[in-house]
Amino acid sequence: MQDSTENEETYETRNLADFIGQDLPKVGEISRSERLYFIGTEFSNLNYLVRHRALRMDQKDVLHFGTRRLARKVPSVPEEALKLPPKALADELVRAYFVHVNRGFPIVDEDEFMESYNGSDVPKLVSLPLLNAIFLVGAHVLSSTREDCRNSTYVFFRRAKLLFDYRFEQHRETYLQVALLLTWQCDNLEDITSNSWHLVGVGSRVAFGMGMHRDARPSTLNAIDKRQWVRLWWCLFQFDVVVSASFGRPQAINLEESDTPMLDESHFQGIPNGNSAFAIEHTKLCIIFSRAMRKRVALRATEADRAAATKQADEELAEFITQLPQSLQLPHSEPSSWQAILHLSYNNFLILLHRPPPHQDPSQFSADSATDRSICSDAVVAINSIFESLRSRNTLCDLWLPSVHVLFTCLLHVASELNSRNPLVAAKSSRVFDSLLHTLRDISQYWIYAKSLLRLFEERAMWTKRQRSHMQGPEEQAIQPSDGTSTSEFSLRPNPISVPNAIHNSLSDATTSLQSSSQIPGGASYGFNFDFGGGLGGQDGQQGLSYGDGFVGSGLDMAGGGNAEGMSLLPVPSVLEFLLAGVDNQYDF
Repeated sequence: MQDSTENEETYETRNLADFIGQDLPKVGEISRSERLYFIGTEFSNLNYLVRHRALRMDQKDVLHFGTRRLARKVPSVPEEALKLPPKALADELVRAYFVHVNRGFPIVDEDEFMESYNGSDVPKLVSLPLLNAIFLVGAHVLSSTREDCRNSTYVFFRRAKLLFDYRFEQHRETYLQVALLLTWQCDNLEDITSNSWHLVGVGSRVAFGMGMHRDARPSTLNAIDKRQWVRLWWCLFQFDVVVSASFGRPQAINLEESDTPMLDESHFQGIPNGNSAFAIEHTKLCIIFSRAMRKRVALRATEADRAAATKQADEELAEFITQLPQSLQLPHSEPSSWQAILHLSYNNFLILLHRPPPHQDPSQFSADSATDRSICSDAVVAINSIFESLRSRNTLCDLWLPSVHVLFTCLLHVASELNSRNPLVAAKSSRVFDSLLHTLRDISQYWIYAKSLLRLFEERAMWTKRQRSHMQGPEEQAIQPSDGTSTSEFSLRPNPISVPNAIHNSLSDATTSLQSSSQIPGGASYGFNFDFGGGLGGQDGQQGLSYGDGFVGSGLDMAGGGNAEGMSLLPVPSVLEFLLAGVDNQYDF
C-alpha cells in the first residue's frame, strides 16, 4: 500500500517538470482522456515560464496545453455510494433528465453520455458522481407522479455528494457538472457551505481553474470539449446570476474577465432536440440583469448611478422582449416549461429592479414611483398566470430551483399591497395572494426551501386572523370565514405570539415526508462500465455493477436514525429562524 502511494505521489509530482521539460508544448489535439494546464494571466509564473520558451507562432495566444493521460486512481469510498437503483428506474431517470432539463440547460453532452450509458463504447466509462447527479434531477422531475422518486432524491444527492467530496472522478469538468446538478436538491439560506450559492461558487472555481472563461479556440483542445466548455460556461453564468440575485450575494463571474464565445447553434451538436433558442435568450437576459445588479449594489454607487443603471436595464429589457423569437414568446395559455422559465426570470428581474423600498416615505411618492408599481403589478400578474397554468397541468416539477425564489418575490410584493387603502387593489391582491399561496403549497412538496416559505406565509396569515379576532366583537367574528385562509390585512411584521401547534404539525409533516421511503427491489445488472476515478480502459471499470436490495434505505439513514433529533427537526423560536435554516439541516457535509 505504501509503495502504491509513493508511486502515485511520484507520478503526480512529475507533471510540472515533464510539461516544462518538453522541447515544445505538446503538439496535436488534446483528447478527452488527457489532463491539461491552463497557464493563466501574465501574472502567473507558469504563464511567464511558458512564454519564455520557443513557442510556435500559432501558439502565442494559446492558454490551454495538454500534459498527460489521466491516471488510474481508485479512491476508497463508502460502499453505500456505489449502490445503484434498478435498471428500469435508472433508464426512466436518465430519460427524464435529458428530456426535461438538459435540452435547455445543456450541462451534459447527451450523445457522448448515452454512448457510454448504453454500453456501446467500452473504453469510455460512465462517471458515477455524474450519474447519481443525473438520477437526482431526473427523480425531481418525476416527483409529481412517482412517490418513490420523490423519496429518493436525497439518497441520490448524498451519493453524488459523497463521490464528489472523495474526489472519485478524474475528469475535472465533471465536478462543475455535478455542482450545477446538485442545486436541484440543496438550498437553504443559513447553510452557507452546502446551498446552491455555495455549489455554484465551487463550480465557478473549477471552471476558472480549467480556463473555461477564456477562448479555447486557438488551442488544440478537441472539438467535443470546445463545444461543451462554451455550453457549460454559459450555463454556469446563468446559475450564478439567478442564484446570486436570489440570495443577495456577490456574483462569482465577472464577464469583463472572460472572452468565451457567445452561445450559438453550432455549440449544440451532441444535444439532440436541444432548445438552443431558450439557452441563448436566457443567457442574454442574465447578461442584462448581471450588469444592472453589479451597478445597483456597488457600495460606492450614488443614487444617480443606481437610477442610471435601472434606466439602462429597462431599455435593454424592452429591446430583449420585443425581439424575442416567436417560439419563446409567452402564449395566452399553457406555456411550455422553457417559455415559463424564461418569462418567470424576466418578470422576476422587473420586480427586483422596480419594487418600492420597504419603508418608502409617502411624501416622496412620484410619477416614477407609480410607474414602478405598475411594472411590478403587471409582472406579478404574468408570473401568477404562468404558475397557475403549470399547476393545472401538474408540471411544476419541470421548473428549476430559482422558480421558488421567483414565487417568494411575488408573494412579498403582493403581501405589501394587501393593506392598500383602495379596496379594489386590496381585493385583487388578495385573490392573487391566495393563488400564489396555492402554488407554494403544491411546490413545497418538491423543494425544502418552499416548505420554509409556506410556513412563513401561512403563520403570518394565522397570526393576522388571531389578531383580528381579538379586536372584533362576537358578532363580527361569527361572519368571518373559518378556513384560516383569509389574507386581508396580511402582515410581515414579527409575530409576537407563538404558534406551537402549527410548528409541531409542520415539523411532523416534514419528518414523515423525509422518513417515508419506498423500498426499491434489486434487479438485473447495468450493461455499462462506470468510472472508478477516471480509468480509461475496460480493465479499469467495474463490469455489470449489481443493484443493492432496498435501494432507498440501504445504508443511508434518511431520517437520522428514525427520530426527529437526528434530523435536527426541533421547534425553533421564530419564523425567521425557521426560514433561514430550512426545514432541517440534512445536508451535513
